[in-house]
Amino acid sequence: MITHVRWVIILFLRTRLLVKNRVDTTAVMRYQRINLVIVSAIAFIAFTVSTCAAQTQIDVSDNSYSIRDDIRIGRQAATEIEKQLPTIAERSLVDNHVESVGRRLVRGIPSRYRHRGFLYRFDVVNVRDINAFALPGGPLYVNRGLIEAAANEGQLAGVLAHEISHIALRHGTAQATEAQSARFRLPAIGGAILGAVIGGNVGGLVAQGTQIGLGIYFLRYKREYEEQADILATQIMSRAGYDPRALAEMFRTIERRSGSGAPQFLSSHPSPEDRYERIIEEANLLKRPRPPRHDSAQFQRARRSLLTMAPAPSMQQAIRSGN
Repeated sequence: MITHVRWVIILFLRTRLLVKNRVDTTAVMRYQRINLVIVSAIAFIAFTVSTCAAQTQIDVSDNSYSIRDDIRIGRQAATEIEKQLPTIAERSLVDNHVESVGRRLVRGIPSRYRHRGFLYRFDVVNVRDINAFALPGGPLYVNRGLIEAAANEGQLAGVLAHEISHIALRHGTAQATEAQSARFRLPAIGGAILGAVIGGNVGGLVAQGTQIGLGIYFLRYKREYEEQADILATQIMSRAGYDPRALAEMFRTIERRSGSGAPQFLSSHPSPEDRYERIIEEANLLKRPRPPRHDSAQFQRARRSLLTMAPAPSMQQAIRSGN
């Protein structure tokens, strides 16, 4: 990039030499036009350099799994999850809106973290637990309880961007890689992930016969990975036109809604206060969209439609009742 700036400056100086002794109107106008182009080029390059240097660069972890493995694991786990968990009907008002917000965010993923074959899709699980989770390769689930807890579309987008970041950074298979050198047997992964999603005694029963505890590697991330997902989510939100600070606000919204008991989303993620400060710090490094997308009538209509439905069961109640 510095070399490009140097060539622009050289071009500028050569242009000045060429018109130095010409005073006719045509030459002066041509000189002014060339100067304008050069100054614009320098400004654009300077802006690009400063933007790239400002945002935090994320180092991708080693991963012994292939992209195809991520896709395969995600598809298998999604099949198991959708057999057991009640989801809001596809193409319903809520499902369409969550899908729309998700697609908007996916378009904001930086090219470095895009993977050929990853198919991002978004489903709403009809349970009251405040939670969201993502699977390798693209499937992403957000609980009805989390949508009801969100005050606006920006807060929902923040959680979706965070989970999208876990997929894009391939944290599930990266963490499994760190856990042991030998690969997990892929056919056993679906039930194990489902057990980790459900949690508690019911989750333990679901995971029986599979590699017990395996699902944790794909859904419960270490602090470094959570911080990376927060940082990338902040960048994705900015690129998608949202104010990234909405993600930080969502953490506090969840805390306020939790009352005396910690909600599941925060129990499976690190303490929100430090993350709040880090998200604000990263957001201040980025160019914010003007005006940022904060809320929409579509989100509020979708949220109201949930409030008119019968109360949602807990995750464990839904499993025990067979949906």
